[in-house]
Amino acid sequence: MYPQSFQNIRRPVLSLIAAAGLGIATAISAPAFAEDRPAATVQHKTVEVDGLKIFYREAGPKDAPTLLLLHGFPTSSQMFRNLIPALADRFHLIAPDYPGFGNSDAPGVAEFDYTFDNLAKIIDRFTQRIGLDRYSLYVMDYGAPVGFRLGQRAPGKGQRPDRPERQCL
Repeated sequence: MYPQSFQNIRRPVLSLIAAAGLGIATAISAPAFAEDRPAATVQHKTVEVDGLKIFYREAGPKDAPTLLLLHGFPTSSQMFRNLIPALADRFHLIAPDYPGFGNSDAPGVAEFDYTFDNLAKIIDRFTQRIGLDRYSLYVMDYGAPVGFRLGQRAPGKGQRPDRPERQCL
């Protein structure tokens, strides 16, 4: 039997892993670049969250299943520059830069708590600010602990990328 604290987090963790695995499987099964497909338009946007300018990349139809791409360290949403166009015909893709990374504001350590908990809080508020009600997570490195905490903070927002009507978190 697992400790009680593990029982409380086991479902979100397994759902997060499943969502990430499904996202990877979907990405692998999707044709990378079809010759008859025009190049995806990737929009570069910013939104203010708790007084910070958060930069993000967005592509794909808004009525498609949403993938929230959470980058690793020491990168930014730029790490998804090839993945976004490859999936933009099938998914609505959102790739934010965390505070202190990429093109987002970088407050000093005396002004901002650079912890996974606080990064998850900012990304959760970011998803609220841009109106994401449901999404699947695609995580890399730092994105895993941030995404895990998102699953804990916002149960019910997770969706399977292959069946968006089904909740997984």
